Amino acid sequence: MTKNPFMSAWLSWANRASGMWTTAAMSAARRNQSAAQTAMFKAMMTPPKAKPSKAKANSKPRSKPAR
Repeated sequence: MTKNPFMSAWLSWANRASGMWTTAAMSAARRNQSAAQTAMFKAMMTPPKAKPSKAKANSKPRSKPAR
């Protein structure tokens, strides 16, 4: 089989492009993983916020019933 120069050039370009794509995808995944780990660590280290009690928030001063 004779070597086709166009096919050879196209294959080398495609190989390089797929390599770049893979590298970019891996570095993006690494960045996302790092951000997720940082967020998880931060969530573990910060104390939980005190939630306001519902009973006090909903209570209203009630007027006395009219007689």
